[in-house]
Amino acid sequence: MSNNNLKIRLSVDSFYDSISKKKQKTKIDPKKLSKSLGYDEKIINEFPDEINMGLSCGNPVNHLKIKEGQSLIDLGCGAGMDIFITKMKNPKVGTLYGLDRLDSMLEKAKKVRDNKKFDNIEFIKGELIDIPLEDKSVDRVISNCVINLEPDKQKVYDEIYRILKDNGMFVISDILLKQELPTEWKNSEKLYCT
Repeated sequence: MSNNNLKIRLSVDSFYDSISKKKQKTKIDPKKLSKSLGYDEKIINEFPDEINMGLSCGNPVNHLKIKEGQSLIDLGCGAGMDIFITKMKNPKVGTLYGLDRLDSMLEKAKKVRDNKKFDNIEFIKGELIDIPLEDKSVDRVISNCVINLEPDKQKVYDEIYRILKDNGMFVISDILLKQELPTEWKNSEKLYCT
């Protein structure tokens, strides 16, 4: 791992940890953002406001096809919003995993899971570039505005391929570019958090 990649990851972690701990906010109303992305307001209102922090850039759950008994992992799950919505829309799914590298996010997610008494939901600490699951172990992978935060994107896609079962599916909402960023921008810790 390069020193620059490590610096970027630490900067991203610091930024998102400060949002999780309410030391800083996004500049958009989270409920308005969720509505604009097609999230069901009725389902969103079932959960405490603290799980919807306005960090989404899409709605992978709306495009997800998951059957009874199938498993899923949400990469960079944050406080678990997309996991909980998946469970509410598909109560008979198999195990749902939420992966995040921030304890503050995972603590929020576990608290909501326990309060709602959801079964078959596990939150695990880990990295997108080293997902702590066995090869070919999940049916579906989702991610919402997270892969763009990781400098080694190819490694993330390699990991997705590794953990997906044959005929698996991944649904990603993220920020994409039409052309390569200038090197100085790619190496900017600050730009990774915006």
